[in-house]
Amino acid sequence: MPRSRRISRSLAGSASVAGLLAIVLGLTGCRKGDGEAEVPAEGTPAGSADAAGLPGFDVDSGEAPQTRPDVPYERFYVEVGDAPTRGDADAPVTIVAFYDFECTYCERGHRTMEQLEKEYGGKVRVAYKAFPLAFHSQALIAALAARSAQAQGKFWQFHDFLFDLDEIDFRAMPSYARAVGLDLQVLAEDIDTLRYGSAVRRDLRQALRLGVRGTPAYFINGRRISGAKPIEELRAMIDEEVKLAAAWEAKGIEKDKLYAYAIADGYRRVTYADKEGLSAEGLYKVPLGDSPVRGNKQAPVTIVTFTDFECPYCARGHATVERIRERYGDKVRVVFKHLPLPFHKHAFLAARATLAAAEEGKFWEFHDAIFEQETVDEDGILAVAKELRLDRKKIAAAMESAGYDGIITGDMNLARQLGVRGTPAYFVNGRAISGAVGELEFRMIIQEELERAEAKLAEGVAPAQLYDVLTSSE
Repeated sequence: MPRSRRISRSLAGSASVAGLLAIVLGLTGCRKGDGEAEVPAEGTPAGSADAAGLPGFDVDSGEAPQTRPDVPYERFYVEVGDAPTRGDADAPVTIVAFYDFECTYCERGHRTMEQLEKEYGGKVRVAYKAFPLAFHSQALIAALAARSAQAQGKFWQFHDFLFDLDEIDFRAMPSYARAVGLDLQVLAEDIDTLRYGSAVRRDLRQALRLGVRGTPAYFINGRRISGAKPIEELRAMIDEEVKLAAAWEAKGIEKDKLYAYAIADGYRRVTYADKEGLSAEGLYKVPLGDSPVRGNKQAPVTIVTFTDFECPYCARGHATVERIRERYGDKVRVVFKHLPLPFHKHAFLAARATLAAAEEGKFWEFHDAIFEQETVDEDGILAVAKELRLDRKKIAAAMESAGYDGIITGDMNLARQLGVRGTPAYFVNGRAISGAVGELEFRMIIQEELERAEAKLAEGVAPAQLYDVLTSSE
């Protein structure tokens, strides 16, 4: 198996970007019975890097799209949108490529695309879409940087430059920027503010809707190809599409409408064969109930957390959420839900204790102090109670009592209904996050949700109704 192209974690010459590149993007969490996925995972199409942990897909869960005799083959409706494109806008063949700059297979696929562009000239248009994989630690940064390059009119120069490198090292970013004529300060600001985070998120969600599981993934006039396939296979498909496009044009389809005609009846969404687990592109309506709330009750962004106090990944996630709260202030509120896992023997006791602390008005103080403990056990829980000057006898009694179990099991049942399979799990205005993701990934979702909230407020939605509206529709 080829090695992943490496991207280092620091950047000399720009302190703000260097700080960003120190963020860890790995996806981790406590799960029962889950092993560590290999890359590419078993069953992944040859020549691709797999998005580990994504469920299997069915192309059709009901009615198939309407088919036309002159538009054969299975196709997908893949909008180009604001994606950077190379080639004539009215080319008879459009290839949408989902890439990860850190993926060896994408580099191989890029070489093939370059050759095909030379061979077919004006007959082929290529569109780039971002699909940074979670286990490529800096692929997300590269995707954001590429969007900044697009805004500066240098996308394809930057794209080709990155794929031409034997190894991507962000310590050399100033030289990369100079090589393609980018403004490094603008690049740093774009990444720091996540100016194009929503654009990258749109690409990711589009890919997931279309059933993309790994990189590279191509859609040739809507016909899907997974992995870095031999050039002969792509040539054969392009030749078929060129002939079909000529026939469509002969019957009166305008050149600039050929792509739209090719994909018009394609599949819009791929359904999950396995209903377990959370959908990264779905929207969940999570009732808040009487759960503890921290922050502005009319904040435009609501983060619902499902947490196990004995889970080390939850502690890591808690630290990330605290940095998020510090950064966004009144724009974010946090709602806590209990999800003690059965193999953490003190997690349920800690959950009971926090509810007892809540009755004394110190839920969040107790919550924070528990996460500061190196290990969570009964002595440690009681030590926290003493530190916070709580009634230790009441806390001890609560840990031995079933008095709060209805609240805890209610949260656990809700988690099960939603498809939560491990901790931590988060819902950001209904957008699901599984595991202790890095701060950058969290911020990208929040940035997107702030934009969505602003749009709803502009439409006249009252702040008090915002959460219900945002979790009910896109």
